[in-house]
Amino acid sequence: MKRIIIFLISSSILVAQTFVPNISVEGNNLNSQEERIIGELRNTIEKYIASNSFSNEVYDLIVPYRITIHVTQISKNGSKMSIATNAFFSNEYDQRYIDNAWVFEFIEGEALYREMMYHPLRDIIDYYGYLIMASEMDGIEDLGGNSIFDLANEVYARGSSSQWSKGWSPRKKDFDKLTGDFRFRRARHLYNQAFWALDDGQGTKAWYLLEEALNYLIDSQNLDSQNKFQNFFVNKHYKDSEYFVNTYQDTSLLPLYRILSPSNQDFFDKVAEPFIEELD
Repeated sequence: MKRIIIFLISSSILVAQTFVPNISVEGNNLNSQEERIIGELRNTIEKYIASNSFSNEVYDLIVPYRITIHVTQISKNGSKMSIATNAFFSNEYDQRYIDNAWVFEFIEGEALYREMMYHPLRDIIDYYGYLIMASEMDGIEDLGGNSIFDLANEVYARGSSSQWSKGWSPRKKDFDKLTGDFRFRRARHLYNQAFWALDDGQGTKAWYLLEEALNYLIDSQNLDSQNKFQNFFVNKHYKDSEYFVNTYQDTSLLPLYRILSPSNQDFFDKVAEPFIEELD
């Protein structure tokens, strides 16, 4: 099922809110003081996201930014606390990033601000926020996320050379996989265009855009069947096949969905079943 991303176009660069934060922080066997700390941590993250822009483009996007943090350890040293976590970052739809090496310092009462010095809490929020926003921009323009991916890469450069360098090697590996798969990135754009063309009553154009998007996805899958970002996207979108089949009353593109998502053949069979009965 498609999701509508609301955006406005301005004649100048916008600094308005680009994310709607949805933050949860939890942990096991926490005492009352630690429960209070993680409650403040959640509020601090929400305020930071709500008051900062994650896009340098002319689109003011309204996109959810979901961060789920599971605290595994809290170590206290004076007024500072070192917090080790496992975390999930998502747009609550077709993007998901997992980080099992996020460790940061947190000071009660601390407010987060953007500055050049690396900050292990703020900059990880920025890093994954940029990945999400850049991919959203890819969905609006062909490779439209390049400049925002550059911002994420700047965070990597600061983090990997800081005392908080642990975890940046696998993050960079994922970054390169995500940004270097131009077929997948172009497919995201074409896929959105297909929906927009249908909304505008341009059914023939939408058909060819969708076919091109699916072929790009298949090419991407053939080159790297273990690309977790592409696989997650397909898992969130394979049911769109039903919408397109019902819209066009045609199953010609269904085989492409079958190639992309071989584990869901039963679903595709049900989508095709009414048309097989008509032929009989």
